[in-house]
Amino acid sequence: MTMLKPGLIIASLMGLILTSGWAAAQVIQLNQQDPHEMVLGLSTSVLDELKNRSDELTDNPSAIREFADQNILPYVDTARMARYVVGRYWRTAPEHQQNEFIEQFTLTMMRSYSQTILNLNVRSIDVAQALPDGENRVIVSTKVTQDDGTTADVTYRIFKEASSGKWLIYDVVVENISLLVNFRQSYATDIERRGFEAVIVAMKERNKSFHEVD
Repeated sequence: MTMLKPGLIIASLMGLILTSGWAAAQVIQLNQQDPHEMVLGLSTSVLDELKNRSDELTDNPSAIREFADQNILPYVDTARMARYVVGRYWRTAPEHQQNEFIEQFTLTMMRSYSQTILNLNVRSIDVAQALPDGENRVIVSTKVTQDDGTTADVTYRIFKEASSGKWLIYDVVVENISLLVNFRQSYATDIERRGFEAVIVAMKERNKSFHEVD
């Protein structure tokens, strides 16, 4: 099996979720009471939408941001992801910094990998049944096959939110490479060297094009 590039860790997540809302420019409501059904529903929306709307969305960050706001947030716990990525620095950060980092972290994922997912040539995505991964946690494994025959095992780690009973994605692992671990290693070094506020300021500067939706 050929390993996908590390960048496709996030592309797999974004491609699965972001494109789920593009059909007929409408928000698609998926079943969050069943993690397998949720991932399966998202996966079935990916292939046609990537092919049909790639020209429309290429180099159009405002359109990508708009659709992502409508469709990524219901299925991914970006706040949980952000807390894990920041690690020990999260506990001492004031609330306004925490909120700013959550927003910028989400924008960073979209900005960095939106064009990558539009260039993916995926033939099929096979979705396995959910398997227990601890209390109120499951993993849903998928196999992604590209047009050139390259395959990759992509696993989604999902937890059940106590307050709503909904299942939310909080990590994606491609060929044993975790999105969260990758980000945590990167940000921990940066925060230690420059400080949390400086890191957020730099993220804002890089994410300017995604701050406003036309």
